[in-house]
Amino acid sequence: MSSSDARNPDFQKIFESLPSQYIIVTPDRTIVAATDSFLASTGKSREGIVGKDILVAFPDNPDNPDAKGTEILRSSIERVVETGKIDILPPVRYDIENSDGVFEPRWFQPLNAPAFDGEGKLVYVLHGAEDITAQMISKS
Repeated sequence: MSSSDARNPDFQKIFESLPSQYIIVTPDRTIVAATDSFLASTGKSREGIVGKDILVAFPDNPDNPDAKGTEILRSSIERVVETGKIDILPPVRYDIENSDGVFEPRWFQPLNAPAFDGEGKLVYVLHGAEDITAQMISKS
């Protein structure tokens, strides 16, 4: 890395390269960024989700009448927007649609955290969703 690169880091590339599973949404839930690890975990492409409402990009499993993932996610994001505080949730089942259109049972440890601009206005919500499916299945 040259010295000019060190003074002007590419924060988008740094974010996308984080090993943790995160996406960034605006207060109206529009996806603006995702880490490579989040995309790998969910089988989605950056082009396929950026610009979409997170609840549209990741809908509930229509074959599971008990699915509440979108409801839980919407409520958590709304709490962060209203309070400006981090919201850590218990493990949540949130099935993910694979490339064949089949929903696969998945479990995530989600959290939502605020990101503010220089004047203290909430401009983004950081959505972390660590895939804990293997841990949850092993407990069954």
